[in-house]
Amino acid sequence: MNAVRAILTLLSLQCLALAAEAPVEVWSAQEIGRISGDLAQPAEAKDIAGKALGAFGNHSTAVWRRARSGQAELHKAKTDLLVITSGEATLITGGAIANARSTSPVEIRGKSIEGGVSRKIGTGDVVRVAAGTPHQFILAKA
Repeated sequence: MNAVRAILTLLSLQCLALAAEAPVEVWSAQEIGRISGDLAQPAEAKDIAGKALGAFGNHSTAVWRRARSGQAELHKAKTDLLVITSGEATLITGGAIANARSTSPVEIRGKSIEGGVSRKIGTGDVVRVAAGTPHQFILAKA
């Protein structure tokens, strides 16, 4: 955890559906750590920064680094599968997105979630957020 604020690094596998057959791809913990380190400065400047690792037909994978809490979001057509590699946050899911607005035909964003369920997440946790589920990451304050 950063002395100023928590840094949440996510390895995100965004799935439309699980592929029946796919080539094998391996990214070492060392490589993910290097990518996350490279994203530190852009994340600090923009709250969140990411780097795509690949797109594989019906799914993609990326490394995301978040420096501050995010907006509430909902993906209409994709499921998020997140591996938390460092940091701590509160994940709020379900409920309704306050001040919801469409940012694309398949994405909705808003200020916060009302009536959701909060749970603490941290390093080593794996999180699946199904398509159509409002979710928001609130970073722990240092």
